[in-house]
Amino acid sequence: MKLVEKLMSKRGQVSMEIGILVAAAVAVAAIVAYYYTTRVKESMQNAGTQANATVNKLGEVAENATGKLPTI
Repeated sequence: MKLVEKLMSKRGQVSMEIGILVAAAVAVAAIVAYYYTTRVKESMQNAGTQANATVNKLGEVAENATGKLPTI
């Protein structure tokens, strides 16, 4: 019973601590979301660059291979 009385007597402090904990969780979630979106954007740009380089290289290989074929 004494534990329950102590919790009830410090109700305001417990509410404040819970509020601080929730605010910290929201702040961490916002920071993580920001870094996640920036990393996704960078990854998307890098993927596009790599895709273009691959297409160009495959085009060069195809041109070299077909250039050696005899013409009729």
